[in-house]
Amino acid sequence: MNKIHLLDEKTINKISAGEVVERPASIVKELIENSIDAGSKNITVEILEGGIPYIKVSDDGCGMNEIDAILAFERHATSKIKSDNDLYSIGTLGFRGEALASIAAVSHVTLQTKEEGALFGTKVVVEGGKVVEKTTCGCAKGCSIEVRDVFFNTPARRKFLKRPSTESMYITDVVTKLCLSHPEVSFKYVKDRKLQFITSGNGNIEDVILRLFGNEVYSSLMSASFESEDLKLKILAGKNSLNYSNRNMQFFYVNGRYVKNKTLSAAVDEAFKTYIPVNRYPAVFLYMEIDPRQIDVNIHPSKLEIKFSDERRIFEAVYKTIKDSLHKYNLIPEVKIEEKKNIFEIETPTISAEQTKLYLTSSDKEVEKEKKKFDNEFKGKNVFLKDNVLKENSKNSSLDNHLAVYEEYEHEKEEVNKNDLAKKISDIRIVGTLFSTYIIVEKEDVFYIIDQHAAHERILYEKFTSQYEKIQTRQVTFPIVVELQPRDLELVHQEKELLNKLGYVFEEFGNNSIILREVPVILGQPEARQLFIDIVEKLKDKELVNKISLKEENIIMMACKAAVKAMDNLSEKEINKLFDDLKITENPYTCPHGRPVIIAITKTQLEKMFKRIM
Repeated sequence: MNKIHLLDEKTINKISAGEVVERPASIVKELIENSIDAGSKNITVEILEGGIPYIKVSDDGCGMNEIDAILAFERHATSKIKSDNDLYSIGTLGFRGEALASIAAVSHVTLQTKEEGALFGTKVVVEGGKVVEKTTCGCAKGCSIEVRDVFFNTPARRKFLKRPSTESMYITDVVTKLCLSHPEVSFKYVKDRKLQFITSGNGNIEDVILRLFGNEVYSSLMSASFESEDLKLKILAGKNSLNYSNRNMQFFYVNGRYVKNKTLSAAVDEAFKTYIPVNRYPAVFLYMEIDPRQIDVNIHPSKLEIKFSDERRIFEAVYKTIKDSLHKYNLIPEVKIEEKKNIFEIETPTISAEQTKLYLTSSDKEVEKEKKKFDNEFKGKNVFLKDNVLKENSKNSSLDNHLAVYEEYEHEKEEVNKNDLAKKISDIRIVGTLFSTYIIVEKEDVFYIIDQHAAHERILYEKFTSQYEKIQTRQVTFPIVVELQPRDLELVHQEKELLNKLGYVFEEFGNNSIILREVPVILGQPEARQLFIDIVEKLKDKELVNKISLKEENIIMMACKAAVKAMDNLSEKEINKLFDDLKITENPYTCPHGRPVIIAITKTQLEKMFKRIM
């Protein structure tokens, strides 16, 4: 008997559906992307109980005729591409032709659609991948798809779904990301018969961010841009004071598609390094337009992963754009005295039963009405970001890796940026010190509190960074023997140049060991051996970006060891010198670990605390 046999069509469809339809959120994503590709200006998403029993996505896009409405449910049927050559220049969100077929294979689907100018629309009902009804119907231009009973015919898959509240969370996340990707589209999201939000669709991404994330995120945004012949970047990043424990507030879009990419994440991390604490992540909304021939999105059915043909160039552009933006803004955190409010005095917006009914029976006119209501609600309250956009001419760099990109950039910064703090807090008066740890200075109606250790650490860090190529070394009194694994010994020889730059001079000693002859001058002999071993461990990661981290981490460690400590009593002369040195640093706002160096308190805030003013 043959061991190998062909699978039947039903089984093939279910396997294919398993790749595309992971959970109800996957269905919502695919349907919304189809609506966007259809040129829709208004998209409504409605779900019940996490989307498991009911999902509906309606749009006012181009719609389909009767023939296309049937073909849309066939596997690998699509209007996005025609041949394999089109895979190298994909300009749409969808292109595989698998979404509707996969969704229909594991659920009950009802499609209603009509092209512009057509007298009647088409209604198609599909159950478990089979078309059970096809009729004409009356409907608005565009497309409306209802999906019921997800995974009704694959109970093994259905039991792995989470609770409805958890599945709703995944769907909300998907809708949020798609709202951010296309601000020119008005999205309306209804969950369990309650309106969650409506975006204006006016094309302004700042409006969408304000609507979805509130004023705290919106008011902290810094804006930057970069443009060359075939690459365009717009980046909205939160200031260093706004950071999170994970990357959930980082959104990367390439040609309108939400993506995950290690190169983009690494560029953001390096740009914010020493501006925010370790293991904290900034809020970033990154929008990239690039020639489709320079990217590959055909990696996975989810289309979340992406590859760039020239990752080094992308890293350079993102890194420099964010770094320049950080230099342009005042990053001194200001202490705000918040008034406590009685919980019973806080107004809570509510939605009436009539409004809820209205949202569930939406039409084009009603969507327009809600959009106007949204615009009126924020009119006069919405303070847009100042036009402080950076533009930089395209540079075709010949750098060999990300480390070279980083080092070249560090040497070409403009002096005007270094003097920003000197301009802002020049002509100040040093008041004194507090707890032998904090320096207090005064200027006009603001006083600043400076952490002396953090400030000195920042000063030394930038000094050591600028002297990276000529770090002084010191011969050790007694040679330090370091035993290594065989592969580590080979790695040490490969990275000898980098280790020399960090201040280590060594020679092979035999039996997989080396002798340290010189160590960085800032480090004492006792910790030199263990530190060298730690560096070798970090070098095992072959990614170039980690070499930047290696350099950064060691310079940070050197600066930390040499800096004045908390509780060190400084003389008036030392305080003046520390403050003068801080004023000319590139980043006087945070220490190399990302902790604040300086905070500000206004006279008004202080007087409110003492009830001098109300």
